[in-house]
Amino acid sequence: MSEKKVFDYLIVGSGLAGSVLAFELDQRRKRVLLIGNKQNHSSVIAAGLFNPITGKVLSKTWQAEEIFSQLQRFYSHAEREMGQKFFYPMPIYRPFLSVEEQNEWMGKSASPDWAIFIEKIYTKSGGWYGVKDLLGGLLLKQTGFLNTNVFMEAIRNYFVEKQQFQEHTLAYDKLSITTNSIVYGEYQSEKIIFCEGTNTFQNPYFNWLPIRPLKGETLTVQSNLPENVIVNRGIYAVPLEKGIFKLGATYETKDLSQAITIKGLEELKEKFKEIISLPYNVVNQEWGFRPTTPDRRPIIGEHPEYNNVIVCNGLGTKGVSLAPFVSNLLAEFLVKGIRLSTYDAVDVSRYYSLYWKAVNKR
Repeated sequence: MSEKKVFDYLIVGSGLAGSVLAFELDQRRKRVLLIGNKQNHSSVIAAGLFNPITGKVLSKTWQAEEIFSQLQRFYSHAEREMGQKFFYPMPIYRPFLSVEEQNEWMGKSASPDWAIFIEKIYTKSGGWYGVKDLLGGLLLKQTGFLNTNVFMEAIRNYFVEKQQFQEHTLAYDKLSITTNSIVYGEYQSEKIIFCEGTNTFQNPYFNWLPIRPLKGETLTVQSNLPENVIVNRGIYAVPLEKGIFKLGATYETKDLSQAITIKGLEELKEKFKEIISLPYNVVNQEWGFRPTTPDRRPIIGEHPEYNNVIVCNGLGTKGVSLAPFVSNLLAEFLVKGIRLSTYDAVDVSRYYSLYWKAVNKR
């Protein structure tokens, strides 16, 4: 019998959550085996936007101050370690639709709690070519985008070079879990962490979680939009390279077909026309599923019966900003045994009742 290759953690899923967590643990000198594939997930098609003020009513993201300082540190450090560029801090501009909205934000900008995220308020057009903003708009800071494909490929290559990456789909029936160890084929570890997004429905250990797939479609377009700002009002336009922009995204909970749709295309084109007056050519259309939760909070922590089986999921539409935050929370818990003050808000234990309900039905 051949000797096992021993790791501290097996991480299943090489999307954004798994990639960020793997690197976080690696930087804490833990030996990680990252297992993943290139099946469709939202991280591949995402524009990678990070924005502390979101939603139809523009509310500040939960734990925004901590989350956004954490992401700045994490991705900047990752760039230096990888020697690659994938993190792009950039202001976001949101045109006003009414004088009332303009006045509301003038008032909010006087509050220190909001001012840290507001670069400037325009009471007349900001002068960005092609942007419909006769009433001015809100220019936000601590915003920008992550090129998720470049980032995840950099993480993949990083672990490949260390012989700590396996590209395949995990076979759950080949997984042996005991109190003291995890064994999977030739690999052995203390713990296994599942970062599978909506694929968690196939996982016998976490298929009881209330992960809800939210389908999103995006367009890649060629246009002459401004390249030094992200326009975001009902739709975002993220500059990927000279003359190329990512537009998105749709939010579909009913039609979960695994394909792009005419409906998605028309919705994005209509929203684009509402805020941009420039011509454009559609280069590509993509789709993906975001893993969301009923309370819009991520899910991290231990399985109800196996404390060496861990989950990190439910990052939803804010994966780029939440991934470093929850990875730090989870790493502090796993490596040091410390539950930081915000851990309880995202702890999987809030859904344990669903597990026991499923067990009792068997």
